[in-house]
Amino acid sequence: MIYECEAEEAEKWIKENRLRRVLIQAPPGLREEMLKLAERVSRLAEVFLHGGSCWGACDVAFSEAETVGADGIIHLGHARFLEREPVPTLYLECLARDPRPLRSVLNEAVEGLRGYRRVGVGFTVQWRGFADLILEELKKAGIEPYIGRPVPPLRYPGQVLGCAYTTLLGLSSRVEAFLVIGSVFHGLGLALQTPKKVYAADPETGKTRDLEGDVDRILRSRYAYIEEFKSSRRVGVIVSVKPGQYRLGSGRRLAEILRKAGKQAEILIMNEVQADYLRDIPLEGFVNTACPRLSIEDQFRLEKPLLLPREALVAVGELEWEDVLRKPDYMRMEVA
Repeated sequence: MIYECEAEEAEKWIKENRLRRVLIQAPPGLREEMLKLAERVSRLAEVFLHGGSCWGACDVAFSEAETVGADGIIHLGHARFLEREPVPTLYLECLARDPRPLRSVLNEAVEGLRGYRRVGVGFTVQWRGFADLILEELKKAGIEPYIGRPVPPLRYPGQVLGCAYTTLLGLSSRVEAFLVIGSVFHGLGLALQTPKKVYAADPETGKTRDLEGDVDRILRSRYAYIEEFKSSRRVGVIVSVKPGQYRLGSGRRLAEILRKAGKQAEILIMNEVQADYLRDIPLEGFVNTACPRLSIEDQFRLEKPLLLPREALVAVGELEWEDVLRKPDYMRMEVA
């Protein structure tokens, strides 16, 4: 897939801000574009490449930039997520350039959506430049598409993130089903938070998928981990120091609730939440306040429960499973 990472915009930004040293950060899949951009802007400023993880715009390399004295960060592949930044940051979203893969997968999506008249449509930021095309193709097929307004951290109408779906969930009373254009990963995040049908259309693979079977399998597994957590005595509440995942207040509140329920609850401060690190800690279960998708996609790497906050509240009797099951706040990480 060819993406347009706006190199001219990066050059202009460096010149206008008179930057001397720049750190460029990119997620997997855009590392080649990172190298191309570095070569292009290196005549304007000293350039460092970030070699660590980049899970999203919640994971901007501010501490690394500050350590090496960079006075600017160029972050590829994501829209702005944070409201405030300790180091000036330019977000190059790297939009898709070729509409043909999108047109192809929309043809398949239309087949899956037959029988639905009103459909909520969301897409990852790479496809936002083709929003009009998406709506036009669906209308041609007799589908009435709806695109919702963004609520921070989302920035664009119809935009979705793996952890944020307000553009679609706000349409629930108006539509019969949802179509997410991006990947199965992005579709699943929505499907876990609504009882309505969700279809994921992936232009990279050219495939559209009904996610009902995936969601049923995941939720059965999640409930099994909740049941296992109930018998855990020593547990950890994970608080991430990544800039868009830091929720110490929620971590403290969860630890307090768990202690009142008779558990020994410790707060774990982490940057990278990895199964190997957790496996080495002699605790029987964990509650995750970092990225919600760690509990969904990474649970299989860990033999111990890695619960979402609301799953933990179910485990200690503060909520019923039906209170969170396929509800819009299922993946909500904040606890009042």
